[in-house]
Amino acid sequence: MTTGAGAGAGGNSISGGTQGTVVQAGHIEHLVVHQTPPPADEVTVAPPFGRRGTPLRGRAELLARLLDASGTHVLYGLGGVGKTSLALAAADVLARRGAPVWWVAAQDAGRLAGGLRAVARRVGVREDELASGQTADLLWERLAALPGPWLLVLDNADDLALLDGPGSLAAGTGWARAPRTSGLVLVTTRDGDPAAWGAGPVLHPLGALPGPEGARVLADRAGEQAGPATDAELLAVRLGGLPLALDSAGRYLASVAERPAFLRTDGEPATYGAYLAALGTGDLAVDRDGTLARIWAMSLRLLQDRGHARVEDVLRLLAGFADAPVPLRVFAPDRVDVPPGELWTCLQALDRLGLAALRADGEPVVTLHPLVRDAYRAERERLSAEAALDSEVPEEHGPLWPLLVPHLLDDLGPDAPEDVWAGAVLAVRSLNARGLVAAAGTAVERVRRGAADRLGDAHRTVREACFEHGRALLNAGREREALALLGELAAAVGVAVGADRPAAPTPAAAPDAAPALVPAEDSDLVFALQVRNELATALQQNGQLERARTEYAGALDGCARALGPDHWRTLACRHNLAVCLALLGRTQEALAELETVRAAESRTLGAEHPNALVTRENRAVLLLESGDRDLARAELAAVVAARHRLLGADHPHTLSARFNLARCLAPADALPELTAVLEARTRVLGPGHPVTVATRETLERLARTLPG
Repeated sequence: MTTGAGAGAGGNSISGGTQGTVVQAGHIEHLVVHQTPPPADEVTVAPPFGRRGTPLRGRAELLARLLDASGTHVLYGLGGVGKTSLALAAADVLARRGAPVWWVAAQDAGRLAGGLRAVARRVGVREDELASGQTADLLWERLAALPGPWLLVLDNADDLALLDGPGSLAAGTGWARAPRTSGLVLVTTRDGDPAAWGAGPVLHPLGALPGPEGARVLADRAGEQAGPATDAELLAVRLGGLPLALDSAGRYLASVAERPAFLRTDGEPATYGAYLAALGTGDLAVDRDGTLARIWAMSLRLLQDRGHARVEDVLRLLAGFADAPVPLRVFAPDRVDVPPGELWTCLQALDRLGLAALRADGEPVVTLHPLVRDAYRAERERLSAEAALDSEVPEEHGPLWPLLVPHLLDDLGPDAPEDVWAGAVLAVRSLNARGLVAAAGTAVERVRRGAADRLGDAHRTVREACFEHGRALLNAGREREALALLGELAAAVGVAVGADRPAAPTPAAAPDAAPALVPAEDSDLVFALQVRNELATALQQNGQLERARTEYAGALDGCARALGPDHWRTLACRHNLAVCLALLGRTQEALAELETVRAAESRTLGAEHPNALVTRENRAVLLLESGDRDLARAELAAVVAARHRLLGADHPHTLSARFNLARCLAPADALPELTAVLEARTRVLGPGHPVTVATRETLERLARTLPG
């Protein structure tokens, strides 16, 4: 049977029952800062094959498509992501096949125009024709007349205004146009704005390298002596899958390995694991030579030149969050000084350049590139994530909570302000509500200790952390520890254990007036009632049923008078009292109470609210035990379907309902269902959790009853 402490507006807590790939970039991003372009007669259009380093990783499929393609294809993404590497690989293959290949540096007007004039000469445009001022038209006419395949690369074309030339890039009359023959034009750029490119080119975003491919890039430089592939994958993820950063780390490890051990300094990392640890402690800088800083600076200048004046303000805001997707609701207009429209255009621009990834479908989120986050972490602006919650509570299982939890638990240092600790308690509450037993248990101990050190044991936030710790212990099957902790908390908040009501005073009511109700979430009285309800659950799970019944009854009386008979907390207390009555053998009395609660919750919360589903499940279990198997089976099947849809297949509440539904089945049909439930509970709760053990014992007893 499932019991619940009613620990949130969305559910009685369960207890006792129940990216694509990318190419490598190793010194292949053609970064030129404040250099004067050479005279036109010194421009070369030969591909820089000498800059090819270690093998190409992670782009075999895209490379194959490009080699069979024609037209204009744009490779865009963050600097250092490997755009030039992919273009060089295509140039190498086509050159080996005998196709003409030209490489034009497009980072400034002089190089671009000089390079394209050099290409024009190669394809037969005369000097007197070049002097006519129609170079672009003449170049593309000659290219269209060429037989067979050819390749023109425009590398580092970050300023798209330069590609307009005498016409318009978007209109197809600029320097870059779609060839009308079998020729291929590859453009590498940071800017993937579809509006700027027009309808002709095909855009290919290059994102982060996934862990396994990133590990191969590291191994290409560092070799096997740097550690196992699993460690390399962890380091690759920490470096954001950026090929340039991976190449830099691999070179570093290789340089350490080639020196005798006695020539290494103490603590100098020589393995993937040591390098990762040094990054985590701040003892090692990813960007030792400033290459990445120059990449960020170039990208930001590009955005600022295009009118995104507040882009660095937005980056500082994003850097204040954990390395995880940030829901855009945290940037409500009343919380940030960047106007909403400007914020949105900045996020779009950061997404196009690969500095961040914007996802606007479903719950809108933005993910800052981890290395960009590192670069801005020291000057971040911390924005408390819990302020984005509005009226939502963790137990309602909305899409926002899983996104907020990593941010609410991030950077919980000794100087963290009070509201940060309050948000961390909400995060634990969400983990408890979502049945993430291990995660809740790990997080709550850290939150409770840190909040107590910062705020003191008597602070309300610390007491709420203790309450969530008690819930987490109950969910983990550690009933004795939970009872001790909740007993101490009950005494601290003024709950008179065993009395008819909490010691805290109830609001007075005028004669003949409706009962005066206290605020539901902030009242000390309501918190005391909540603690008493959870304490009763701990008593029940420790086998002290009569004491649990007394505490449930006291909590129910207090909630009814303070909040009203139909408040969700009052109904949760009544539900829990009914479960306790059932465990005491008072089945018909318990059924009557559960029917009352079921009707009220269906009316006030809805039949598929998490609280209502708990009540429906436990009522069905009592119906089964009373002999009404068909009604119990139909109700449990409906609960399983609703929970599967709302909470997911692995939520402990879903598994509880599946376990109870299996009890309604014939033994041969119940066996595979209980086997599946046992596998899931072992994975979710652990093999030693009391619920897992009970499931295993039930399955073994059932198996012994079957023939064979």
